[in-house]
Amino acid sequence: MIFGVDFSIKSPAVCIRYTDGSLDFLSFPRTDVIKEDLEITLNACDVLVTKLQKEPSLPKTAILTERERSSLNDSWMEVSAIIEAIKECEDGFIESWAIEGFSFASTGNRLAQLSGYQWLLRHDLSITFGLDAEDMWVFAPMTVKATAGKGNFKKEQMIDAFLASEDPGLREHPFWQKITTEPTAFQNKKGAWLKPIDDIIDSYWILRTLEKHMNVSQN
Repeated sequence: MIFGVDFSIKSPAVCIRYTDGSLDFLSFPRTDVIKEDLEITLNACDVLVTKLQKEPSLPKTAILTERERSSLNDSWMEVSAIIEAIKECEDGFIESWAIEGFSFASTGNRLAQLSGYQWLLRHDLSITFGLDAEDMWVFAPMTVKATAGKGNFKKEQMIDAFLASEDPGLREHPFWQKITTEPTAFQNKKGAWLKPIDDIIDSYWILRTLEKHMNVSQN
């Protein structure tokens, strides 16, 4: 078993590959990110959706300590949910895993918060599953995009490449089958992809990047 993690604070996602080539998709959207209809659709096509509470809002008068305590509790909640979901899918042995590094657009306090959350996830994955540092891969966003096609791919192009994939394990998954035959079930009225579809698909491309670097050959 190997897996790729698309990590964010609002809607992280995980894509798992088992030794038989099959896949699992895990999604962890905040309650203010995902619509109920989409949650039902995703669950119906075997995407495990775990809704997380919206980030706590603090008054402008909150002192630094209060803000840091809130972020710490929130990070524990998010990371614990991811760990528990992976536990449910674990098939006895995790060979390796990958995560996408930070983009150049991530700056300031938000980058500091995201970094803290991600390092907590890296630590807890290692402790929970007995993983060494050598079991982890971190890929630049451009590297992940290049796996899908080109290093400057936009969100829509990443999704288009996903829809066109010849990966046998992916094509057998109900999520791929549903999104390729009924894309409107995952779009708004204007045809834009709803959250967290792009995050789920990004986790797949992170997994594929890991496979590429591990010399795992997939069609």
